[in-house]
Amino acid sequence: MLAATALLLVALAGPPATAHDPDTAEGRAEQAELLRIYQPTWKSGQAIAAAAPISCVNGMADRYPCKNVELLSFLPQSALGGGSSSSMWFWKDTSNSNEYILYCRSNGVSFVNVTDPSTPRYLGNLPSSNGVSSSWCDIRTYRNYAYIGKDSVSHGIQVFDLNKLRNVTTPQTFTADARFTGLTNSHTLWINQTTGFLYVSGANTCSKGLTIYDIKTPLSLRQVACYSREVYSHESVVVNYNGPDTRYTGREIAFNYTGQGKRFQILDVTDKANIKVLSSVTHPGASFIHQGFATSDYKHMIVNDETISTAGGSPDFVYNIEKLDAARYVGKDVAARGVFVNHNGYTVGNRHFQASYRGGLRILDTTNAATAKLPEVGYFDVDPSSNAAGYSGSWMALPYLSNGVVAVQSIGVGLFLVRPTGAAAVS
Repeated sequence: MLAATALLLVALAGPPATAHDPDTAEGRAEQAELLRIYQPTWKSGQAIAAAAPISCVNGMADRYPCKNVELLSFLPQSALGGGSSSSMWFWKDTSNSNEYILYCRSNGVSFVNVTDPSTPRYLGNLPSSNGVSSSWCDIRTYRNYAYIGKDSVSHGIQVFDLNKLRNVTTPQTFTADARFTGLTNSHTLWINQTTGFLYVSGANTCSKGLTIYDIKTPLSLRQVACYSREVYSHESVVVNYNGPDTRYTGREIAFNYTGQGKRFQILDVTDKANIKVLSSVTHPGASFIHQGFATSDYKHMIVNDETISTAGGSPDFVYNIEKLDAARYVGKDVAARGVFVNHNGYTVGNRHFQASYRGGLRILDTTNAATAKLPEVGYFDVDPSSNAAGYSGSWMALPYLSNGVVAVQSIGVGLFLVRPTGAAAVS
């Protein structure tokens, strides 16, 4: 029976066509592979707390392949509350400038003080609602509150007061301050810090489209809109626009990625009762338009398509968004970086920081995004054993900590804190 189960998991773990939606066979295949590769008891290794940064020398930092990235520390999954891991986010306490990583796990959320990135401190665990477990967990913050959702299980949205993290000296088991049950499951979350609206993608609401909540009263979620014109919303990034298209300056603009809908969209969501589609575009061979992030000048959007991976590399797709109502596909970056699968990417300055599963953290230069050239200027490979396609390795990398520190998560393995150097550093 065990052998048959193992064979089934391996069979399901082939490259999926529409990953991430747990109600599809392909999404269930991804979940099966995440379970199959979950081996924290031996793979996560020992904590690393270096007195000085471990430099990248001859392509290695400790046992990790690298280029222009130094290793500051590592906390294994076994020291972070166990389970597997997926998304994460960050929070800076404005009262004392302490910084935290909020680390999403299958069975809860870990809180890690990373103010000193050489000696991160695990502060404790917020267990999942009702003890449920899911491979997909997402978390975002608004003011001093964290919002946590899970997919494929009945979890709702947990709300947690981050002020509780102050002065914690020994690991705690925390409790949520509120739980919203107006939805059961959700895939990804985004919060517009300026307007106080929470955007939920892939939930059981709005036909898995974009569900919008007012959270200006942080412990209460009030649904204000529903965008359900697409088959799915996998993720959205929403901003008060301040880019080159001055017609939309100050308006609330959502960049929406529709997964198996194979569309990248730009929505004007300023009027929640009248959401307008400004652009809806795609690229050749689109498979699962997963997520994207704009260049710092908001002239171009760098989009990842999770289920495209070729022998020539795992490309990113570049769109021109200088006119929000006339977005157009520019081309794909075809630099050979391996066949690993690209995942979430975020831009700071002229650098795009991308989590790429078995490829780990990849750092791309966006200077020539107009020609779809995104040369790789640095990397830190959290999975030295393989750069193949598949769903182990890094799900998310966050380049928003002080002094250039980047948090890099590895599924079932743990949390790395690294810093780009030389050509990989933001300029």
